[in-house]
Amino acid sequence: MKFNVHGGFLLLGAVLLANMFAGCATETVETAVPQWKPIGQRKARVVHWGIIHNHSKGKWDAVLKLTNDYEMVGWVDDRASTAMRMREPGVGIYTNYPCFTPQQVFDEVKPDLIVVETANSDLVEVSTEIARHGIPMHMDKPLGIDQIGYRKMSRICEARGIPLQIGYMFRSNEAINKMVEIARSGIIGDVYSVDADLDHSYGYPKYPEYASHYPGGTAYLLACHVIEWAMPIFDDAIPLKTWSILKPAPGDPEWALTHSLTVMEYPRANVTIRVCSRGTQPCRHIRIDGTNGSMELEPIEDFRTVKHTTGLNEGLAKVDTLEIRMFLKKVNTKAKKAGYHGGINRIRFKAPSDRYAGQLQELARIIRGEIPNPPGLYDHDLKVHKVSLDACNLPTEEIR
Repeated sequence: MKFNVHGGFLLLGAVLLANMFAGCATETVETAVPQWKPIGQRKARVVHWGIIHNHSKGKWDAVLKLTNDYEMVGWVDDRASTAMRMREPGVGIYTNYPCFTPQQVFDEVKPDLIVVETANSDLVEVSTEIARHGIPMHMDKPLGIDQIGYRKMSRICEARGIPLQIGYMFRSNEAINKMVEIARSGIIGDVYSVDADLDHSYGYPKYPEYASHYPGGTAYLLACHVIEWAMPIFDDAIPLKTWSILKPAPGDPEWALTHSLTVMEYPRANVTIRVCSRGTQPCRHIRIDGTNGSMELEPIEDFRTVKHTTGLNEGLAKVDTLEIRMFLKKVNTKAKKAGYHGGINRIRFKAPSDRYAGQLQELARIIRGEIPNPPGLYDHDLKVHKVSLDACNLPTEEIR
């Protein structure tokens, strides 16, 4: 998302992981090290760290596609991790490139960017060690079940100016960005409701066990993607209260946390986020209501293109166009200036062929020094993480 305060085959041993990340729990920000500097006008050399994460294949393919921006130099195998995953990842797509140990990455390869795609539970530890070595990251989510680890890592990056892009999957979705822009502008009046659906139907039969491994279940795994773009509509303010109803989806065991309704309460508005793992991801949708009008978007992307490692993409229709359907009660000054009229307005965008390429292209420009790190992004992401934990009914503290 364009941020406006509103990016040889070796097996990694568990012992090596334990040694490498010893002492990561403290919160001391290490600043007595050089500031990060852009690489200038050349391709960024990339290491893909981890293949367990469900978005790994999508990120790998996106980097390979961006031949003007990146050179893939190799990957780190994390399959020895004991962290929860939906299934064991295949290695076929990675084996044409060298497989490095973590120490080789830091001592020999010294890449310009590391794409962190480890299991959810390993993301923060791995990223903290990368931050200590001063290497820019695209880090997948979610960002851990407490605020301490991610906050520490983020502050290391901020202190040294290290680019840190969190893989919230709608950051480069033009249609969603346009809805946020319109909602912030006042064209639809005062926003009083945001409703988003992130239903899906992947990961079975292991999905109930996988989701329920984390506090919040589907709210932990998916609500953050909406929280990330919804908060800027309200000037990035922390909601008065955020909470979730958690229950099993139809047909799942009684203990399963596979069906969630998250509510973010603002003084005069509510945000609701619904996730059910027995749903239909091609029909995910967004609606934003204001005192002068409403906007809807469905579908929100072409789900065939996301390359989710456990997605059921067979039989899905191709989506060529994303269309915002906006109804305006009357044409206020801002609407008139933007060229909108009363009644139904249809705002169309070409559906992107890759969910992740846009944010990775932006990150490449930051790494080259063509554009700065988005102002306020570190703090924005810390706020998103806090509210995401609130959505899991976990205790949190104020951002500091």
